[in-house]
Amino acid sequence: MKKDAKYGILVGAAPLGAESKTLLNILQNKDCVSAAADGGLSFFMENRIAPDYWIGDGDSLGEERLKEAAKLFPDLPLTPCSPIKDDTDMRLGMEKLTESGVQTILLFGVFGGERLDHTIANLQLMHEFAARGFLPIGVEEKSFSLALRAGNTVQFGTEEEGVLSVFSLTPESFLSIRDLFYEYEGVLTNQRVVGVSNSFAGKGGSVCVKEGVALVVRNRLLTGLDDLPAITVTR
Repeated sequence: MKKDAKYGILVGAAPLGAESKTLLNILQNKDCVSAAADGGLSFFMENRIAPDYWIGDGDSLGEERLKEAAKLFPDLPLTPCSPIKDDTDMRLGMEKLTESGVQTILLFGVFGGERLDHTIANLQLMHEFAARGFLPIGVEEKSFSLALRAGNTVQFGTEEEGVLSVFSLTPESFLSIRDLFYEYEGVLTNQRVVGVSNSFAGKGGSVCVKEGVALVVRNRLLTGLDDLPAITVTR
């Protein structure tokens, strides 16, 4: 198993847009270990790039496509699983990546598409793994999302423009929002959307989570690993 990676990349089966270019860029990084969750393998097949792992029950990929993948990537470790299980393919993929020692996991193909239930499930996965000490980052065409646990601070540069939103994933989160148009110090709950549609004011901006788990949503395309905001961990 690959043990020297800094970032984990997990690709699901939801449709990809402009973020596919970002994904291709990131996959060239030697500090990454990649996994496809079931139908997410189609992206790798179309681009002739072998992931490090495949995990799935085959329901969104199909038996014929899986046979094609075995021929295209003969050295690819395949981890088939029963469709009758308590975990989703995405969760099993995230567990596989954590076994390689990565702390930061970028998720592609996890939001949108025809399955709202899968989008909700993947947000819950981000919550779970953030609470366990990992940094899940969901990437889509027009935004990226960071699940931050207590002790995490995200700092954005002064060049940032546009919209940023903050939500509590736990029943309550105590956090500090600084240098944005709306500053805030206190409790957010998962029943009010008071943190939605904040904006940058030319001073950068930071969100520090002191208690709970929060989701920070940045409304723009993430272009690559160098484009990630600075994350500090104090505990």
